[in-house]
Amino acid sequence: MSVGNISYYFTLFKKFQVLNHVPEQSVHGALSSPTGGFQLNNPSSVFGGSNSFPSLLGGTPATSPLWQLLDAAASGNSTVTIGAYSGPSMPVGASASYPASWAAFQVNAPLPIVTVFANWITAGKIKDIPSGVVNPAGGAILNVPASIAAPLDTGVSLFACSYANDPGGGPNRAVPSNYWATSLIYLVDPATGATASLPGGTLNPGDEWFLVGVVGNRGSADAGEYLSTTTVPGVECAGIAMVWNTMDSPGVELPALSNLAVTDINPIYDSYIMRSASYDVVGFRLNVQNVFDGIVAALTQALNNGQINLGALTPTQWVLDQSTGAHLCAKIVIRPKGGAFPNVGDSPITNAAVAQKNLAPFNLGITVSSTNPTNIVWKNFVTGTPYFLIRPKGGLGRLGFVLRVPDGVVKLHLGIPTATFERYFRKGPGRIVGFREIPDKELRASPHGQRAKPFPEAVVLEHLGGEHVIEIPPLPEKHYLGMAVGIEYQQHKLKPGPIGEIDLVHRAELPVVKKGIRTIEEQTVGGFTLQLRAVEERKTKP
Repeated sequence: MSVGNISYYFTLFKKFQVLNHVPEQSVHGALSSPTGGFQLNNPSSVFGGSNSFPSLLGGTPATSPLWQLLDAAASGNSTVTIGAYSGPSMPVGASASYPASWAAFQVNAPLPIVTVFANWITAGKIKDIPSGVVNPAGGAILNVPASIAAPLDTGVSLFACSYANDPGGGPNRAVPSNYWATSLIYLVDPATGATASLPGGTLNPGDEWFLVGVVGNRGSADAGEYLSTTTVPGVECAGIAMVWNTMDSPGVELPALSNLAVTDINPIYDSYIMRSASYDVVGFRLNVQNVFDGIVAALTQALNNGQINLGALTPTQWVLDQSTGAHLCAKIVIRPKGGAFPNVGDSPITNAAVAQKNLAPFNLGITVSSTNPTNIVWKNFVTGTPYFLIRPKGGLGRLGFVLRVPDGVVKLHLGIPTATFERYFRKGPGRIVGFREIPDKELRASPHGQRAKPFPEAVVLEHLGGEHVIEIPPLPEKHYLGMAVGIEYQQHKLKPGPIGEIDLVHRAELPVVKKGIRTIEEQTVGGFTLQLRAVEERKTKP
């Protein structure tokens, strides 16, 4: 996988669109019959030709007509001659009448867009259009309607998509209770634009992905900094990667792919065109090593401040251990420029401006031959208290499993650091029902050996089947509980392929106002889904 690519789709194409064409829906941004046959509504257009040029891209910047058109304008020339073509440079106009976007991306930019374009051509012209998110042939966004149906909200109403065809609000919005599995957030291969399937279920240090999400505006007013000559609010998005969690955990902000410099760590992605009742695609750079380093640093700070217990694991082991290491989840949030992002504890159910997604499936490994047919695999996660419960006499949070797997195939376990269990659960104020605490003597005698515990200092609980509850007391702000979920299985009962899913749902009693009356209702505030797949692990000959 390529690392550190310039993004064509997010860094270049999105800026080409607002260089005085697509915002006005004229010239090369016309919805039909664009000038010269060159269509800037279509992300594949740059890789084709026009009425003036059989090919817009060459092997080098100097042989690329599109680059030459832009470079002429950057050099202050209003006209240019390229082979048989003699006409205006791009963008059209004298330097005093160029669009504001040209000043932002070229004239005043530390790294001008013409230079970035040249670097992209020289690097091999990688076509990273996210094909699982937008139609590469026409640019239409997939899994959403062409336009959001009325009635629309007054003004600008921004949201992040938590499921296919998400309208962002109103009576027809129905966020699934397992939104962390349905949100329109994707990992995209920067070398191909293909959506990642992650068959191994892990994110490996050294890899780099694009985190791509779909956002929308269900308001009656347009938004986007360069959408028109009138003043409309800009739109800003951010992407955050966190330790696999049920609600909140330490995490890091991701660099925006709208940055002109690959090394720029600015986390704010500008969505330039957010018309009324429409959608857009936003992107962030997810360098796995950088993210792991940032999360380890955040966990280290929380551990040193007494805000989390990791059961005698180091933060690095908690995140990177090959057997129990925590997976990542991601959030994408949106706001009008200069406004506020959602609160840390907001969920897609309570705030449409946030979407959350788990980034990797949970795999069970099957060996071709084994003397030990029973195994248990653990994955670490972090949970916390929603910000609206961080108050005196706040309600308990509740964790519970929802199983969608054949009966008798797997057995559930929960691992809790010993100190955490003693402080919060042994004698309250937390409560665990429907689980059996497995004595250490029994664990040591089990066939699982060292895999019987997810971390050295752990209390291991076995789910007895049926009704159960894990009640978590309100925690102070920025305090978390480290835990692990364990899946026990017998290899001879499984075949390679999908097995089913298990949700771990985090619910809490929240204040709700309906028809002017304030009530308390239990709602889902977070969780994650274990997508179980048996993967055959073949032994290689020495």
